[in-house]
Amino acid sequence: PVAPTKECLSLLQPLMEQYGPVKTIVLPSVAVEHKVNAGPFARTFPDADFYVVDRQYSFPLNLPSRTLGLPSWTKVLPESDNNDIDLWNG
Repeated sequence: PVAPTKECLSLLQPLMEQYGPVKTIVLPSVAVEHKVNAGPFARTFPDADFYVVDRQYSFPLNLPSRTLGLPSWTKVLPESDNNDIDLWNG
């Protein structure tokens, strides 16, 4: 995710007009440079599903995931070898 700035949202607007609202947001990394904007971006689109990879952490203190600024509706991505979950056909 990137920061939900006015510029970013204005660039997204034509895509949303053509394809519909944002439905899914994925944070595929535990790196802080990606994580820092994930919460604000997800809260900009509260109806979208928000997924993160497992084992999110913080430094220098390893805080629980709920304290990292991620929204309460955050879901953990399933293991990539889990064929029982068809995540993207919802």
